Amino acid sequence: KGLKAGVTLAVMGGSITIDSSDDALHSNGGMLISGGDVTAASGDDGIHADTSINIVAGDITISQSYEGIESAAIIIGGGSLHVVASDDGINVSGGADGSSMMGRPGQNSFSSSGNYLQLNGGRVVVDAQGDGIDVNGSVTMTGGVVIVSGPTSSMNGALDYLGGFTVSGGFLVAAGSTGMAQAPDTVSSQNSVMVNLSSSMPEGTMFRIETEGGEEVLTFVPARAYQSVVLSSPSLVDGETCVVYTGGAATGT
Repeated sequence: KGLKAGVTLAVMGGSITIDSSDDALHSNGGMLISGGDVTAASGDDGIHADTSINIVAGDITISQSYEGIESAAIIIGGGSLHVVASDDGINVSGGADGSSMMGRPGQNSFSSSGNYLQLNGGRVVVDAQGDGIDVNGSVTMTGGVVIVSGPTSSMNGALDYLGGFTVSGGFLVAAGSTGMAQAPDTVSSQNSVMVNLSSSMPEGTMFRIETEGGEEVLTFVPARAYQSVVLSSPSLVDGETCVVYTGGAATGT
């Protein structure tokens, strides 16, 4: 492991670069990240804590991992996170880390009691071959920007949750396969839409939603092939008709 704590690991500043065969940042208890610049490549989890992870601020890049960020409870209130994972990008599961059991990374045995993910702010970008966001519990989103690319396999989903997903603010876009595609709950106070296409689009194919009058709602180029796109945004207005396009090009950021 890169940095390991038996009780609590706190990162409050500085510049940290880790290249580890096991977890890059690991705590047997909780973890707080409230600042600093963290760059990590891991053969297992990029960031793992057995009980909870609270990210308040900081610039975090996980360039390689089996699972990007993993804990029984994860709260993201600020900062900038870019996560690349060969399995789940963000994984909320309960219990101790057993990733290295029998030498195979990511081999965790977790429960789902009392687990949750809170997205309250910051910017989160996930590129995952497995589930983009996998929560064995509930998800609440009140703010921030969350962008998910992947997976391409029908056995995984860009969003995968068990206990409900309510959105009251922020911007969420998640592109992936249709096999296990999920969208936020309809009881959410902010509107969402899920568009399932008749065929898969190659990576780099632009996806756009606009109003009938041509005003932009979403312009997105997923990093992986996709067939389903989920959007939750304040720009989705009750009673308004939208138009969906794939392909083409766009200028700007």
